[in-house]
Amino acid sequence: MGPPEKTCAAVAQGFEKKSGIKPTFLRLSAGEAINRIRAERNAPQASVLYGIGLPSMLTLKSDGLLEPYKSPEAAAIPAKYKDPDGWWTGSDADFIGIASNKKFLQEKGIKAPRSWEDLTRPEFAGQICVGSPATSGTGYTFLTTILQLMGEQKGWDYLKRFNTNVAQYTRSGIGPTQLVGRGEVGVGILFAHDILGSIDKGFPIEMSLPQEGTGYDLFCVVLLKGAPEPVEAKRFIDWSLTPEAVELLAASEYFDVPTNPKAKLHDLVKPYQSAKLIDFDFNWAGSSTVRQQLIDRFQNEILAGRK
Repeated sequence: MGPPEKTCAAVAQGFEKKSGIKPTFLRLSAGEAINRIRAERNAPQASVLYGIGLPSMLTLKSDGLLEPYKSPEAAAIPAKYKDPDGWWTGSDADFIGIASNKKFLQEKGIKAPRSWEDLTRPEFAGQICVGSPATSGTGYTFLTTILQLMGEQKGWDYLKRFNTNVAQYTRSGIGPTQLVGRGEVGVGILFAHDILGSIDKGFPIEMSLPQEGTGYDLFCVVLLKGAPEPVEAKRFIDWSLTPEAVELLAASEYFDVPTNPKAKLHDLVKPYQSAKLIDFDFNWAGSSTVRQQLIDRFQNEILAGRK
C-alpha cells in the first residue's frame, strides 16, 4: 500500500468490516514496493498492490509482475482511469497544484500564481520550492507535465527561467509543504492532496491551479502475478473501487479525487473536481529509459548550474 499509514489502516479496517476477511498490509513507497515485488518474483508474498502511482504500475506490468483482472466495479469508472484489458484500475487521482503562503502574498501585495508563466515573474525570485525530479515523484510529475504541455524545446527553456526563482529542490515531494506552511518560502509546487491536507490542518495556505492545465497521477489497484490469495485479492479490488471505499480516503485526511463518479466528495476537494488536466501520457512518462534521460538532462542543465 502506498498512502499514509493512517489511510492504509482505514482502508484495511473498512475491507475487514465489509468482507470479514482480515488483510495484512505493509506501507511502502513506490520505489520500495517495486523492488520488493521484483525480489519476491519466484515466491510472491503479496496478492494486491494498492494506492501506488500509475508509472510504477506500468513498470511492474512491463516486468511481467501483474495479472489482469477486470473488476465488475470498474464499470462505473471512466475509461481514461482504467486499462481496457484490466491490468490496472485507478481508484483516485491527484494533480499538481500551486501552494502559496497567504502572509507572503499579503506582505508583497500580490495574487497567488494562476499560470505556469506566473511562476517566472520577478516577485517570486528565491521564493519557490519543489521536489527534485531525481528523487521525488511530485518533482518528476511536474517536469513531465511541463514538457508535455509546452513541447521539448519550449519546456526546457521554461524550466531554466523557472529555475532562477527556485529557492530549493527538496529530496521528497512533500518537503515544500512545511516550508510554505511556515512561510520559509512563498510558493510550493505539490500534489493537491498535500496542499489540501495542510489547509485542513490550519496552515495559512491557498491553492491555485495553472490555467494552461496541470499534470496528474492516478493511484491504482492491481492484482500481482502468482498472488497467494487470488480470490480474496479480487474481493479486495472489487471493494476498493466502490464509493464507500474511496470515501474513506478523505475521511482519513487523504484528499484525492475519486475516479468513481458515484463517490461523495469531501468539501475541500469539491472546488477542484473539474480541474483542467492535461492529456497525460503515462506510457511515455512511465518508461524507465525516458525517466533516466529526463533526470540526467535536468541534473546537467538545471541542477549543475545552481550555486
